[in-house]
Amino acid sequence: MQSIRSSLLSPYANLLHAFSTKAKGFSSRPFSQNNLAYHVMDNPQTVKKNHLHYSQYLDYDINKLVYMNQVHGDDVKIINKDSDLSLIPKCDALITQEKNIPLMVMVADCIPVLIYDPIENVISVVHAGRAGIFNKIIPKTIKTMQEHFNTNPSELIIVLGPSIRQCCYEVGSEVNDEAKNLEYSEALHKQGESYYLDLIAIAKKQLEEIGVNQNNIEISAYCTSCHHELFYSYRAEQNNTGRFSGLIMLK
Repeated sequence: MQSIRSSLLSPYANLLHAFSTKAKGFSSRPFSQNNLAYHVMDNPQTVKKNHLHYSQYLDYDINKLVYMNQVHGDDVKIINKDSDLSLIPKCDALITQEKNIPLMVMVADCIPVLIYDPIENVISVVHAGRAGIFNKIIPKTIKTMQEHFNTNPSELIIVLGPSIRQCCYEVGSEVNDEAKNLEYSEALHKQGESYYLDLIAIAKKQLEEIGVNQNNIEISAYCTSCHHELFYSYRAEQNNTGRFSGLIMLK
């Protein structure tokens, strides 16, 4: 299985979207097979080959692909017709209304988020790790869509892709305390002396608070740590791993 799709996004013929898997690439261990990240010490030429193969599989122009230098922050960048597509923006969310420009987020446990506004025809990708979730990167992205594209949150379709789930996301006492201070106690679970955090639950709560229709939110059933044979997992593979992607494009 080279990619998985969203049941909520699939009916839209004007959209291309997918979450990649490890399969059908050219990288050697520990990055085998379809690593799409250049920064993880994989052979750059092999990563380039993976990207080219994946673009041919999904049928998009690799020269128009936009991905991010992700820094676990809350910066959001808009890609428009004047953007230099050869530059890699330093941010954790991308938005565009331009056609045939694929947006990509790369992850290995963090939540890859795909957002579509079917009314204003706007798309976004978001890199939502713990730091990003605590800093409300998803609501901030949607606010930017509201300000620049007249997006109504209640009309959005949001897909939270494969990511580490509470069953595997053990955190230390400092993160536990931070979550409590941010009033996310319901997303915490204590098992023995260990604390486990549910980032998906926090993301859902944040989306509810800004008026997103819960019927328009799709949550992947895959935990990346439990299914690290299919997806890259920073935790399960002890930090030595590649990155899979979430991609969306307006046709």
